[in-house]
Amino acid sequence: MNNNPRHIFISCGEASGDRYGAALAAALRSLSPEVRISGMGGPEMAKAGVEIIQSYEDVSVMGFSEVFKALPDIYRIRGKLNRFINDEKVDQLVPIDFPGFNGQIAGKAKSRGVNVFWLVAPQHWAWGGWRTSSFKGKVNRLGTILPFEEEYFASRGLNVFPMGHPLMDDYGENFSFEQNVSRREKVLSDRRTPITIGVFPGSRKQELKHLLPVLKVTCQALVGHLEGREAKFLVSAAPGVDPIDLAETFDIAADISQLPLCEVLPRIDLGLVCSGTASLENALAGVPHELIYKTGNFNHWMGKRLVKTSHIGLSNIIMGEEIIREHLQESAAPLPLSRDLLRWIARPNERDSFYKSARKLRSLCGESGVWQRSAQAILNNTEPAAVNESDLEF
Repeated sequence: MNNNPRHIFISCGEASGDRYGAALAAALRSLSPEVRISGMGGPEMAKAGVEIIQSYEDVSVMGFSEVFKALPDIYRIRGKLNRFINDEKVDQLVPIDFPGFNGQIAGKAKSRGVNVFWLVAPQHWAWGGWRTSSFKGKVNRLGTILPFEEEYFASRGLNVFPMGHPLMDDYGENFSFEQNVSRREKVLSDRRTPITIGVFPGSRKQELKHLLPVLKVTCQALVGHLEGREAKFLVSAAPGVDPIDLAETFDIAADISQLPLCEVLPRIDLGLVCSGTASLENALAGVPHELIYKTGNFNHWMGKRLVKTSHIGLSNIIMGEEIIREHLQESAAPLPLSRDLLRWIARPNERDSFYKSARKLRSLCGESGVWQRSAQAILNNTEPAAVNESDLEF
């Protein structure tokens, strides 16, 4: 009989996953204080007491060409984690999103009898739906966060746990949505009141490289177009982004904030937001904004041929319509960005329509308590995987 405490390994590959992993670790410990939790993560998971085996920053790359360049490091780190999971007798693996990397780790672990409870389902509904059949063999249970994902994956034979969206722990019933909308409307409707524009350039190096210069010039253009109205800029430094480097690159008068977005967004009147989790957070907080995505030409060419959704913004995808404008590649330029951001000020009817959509979006994303529910489900899910003898060598 094994009297050792249960050993759970959490694997994430980006800043949002690091936050999620930290929240999950805290919830697991509240339910099972003796559990051992190790993982691949970042500063948030470390602060939550997770035994960090590998920093996610070494594998956090996006885009086809960037991933190709990083392949030697990716293979080396995969091998390191596979050995740790085997040697340290991990009982459960909890990958959080990041399917390109975590998929191989999950498959290898499950073949050795490790229970795999995957949180934040891969976006097979957007591209590569053919991958679902092989993915099914890598997991024991799958946690979904978007409202349409439960049916999508359950109909393909996966054991689905509908988590609800993790952001609702920050933007649920305890978030002052209506009060913030009321304050924001008073500011936007009064030309004498300074306006605060939030700038959210993302967390990955490629995002910062492509977007920061564009966002800087956009903000400079906005000052000229506001015709004397005072504008304040607040730039959000995502976890893992050096605020000093950010300030030097942006180099116009702005406050740099390292606070969580749920604490920043109540102060923001309008936003310029990199596509990703930050855009969904802005929508859940009721902040009118412009969504921006810009990548290398090769990555964009490949993406156009693979991605099957009509939108890239999560709020637009969930709603099935465009509730915020998307600026991709050539349209992610200072002139269209500044022009469209100013439309929010000039057209109160558009703001009202956005607020109505944001309320519906909030209802679709579920209730708070995501990580407590998920932690309980993980601790209850002890089904061992069948061991594949052919995979016992690394």
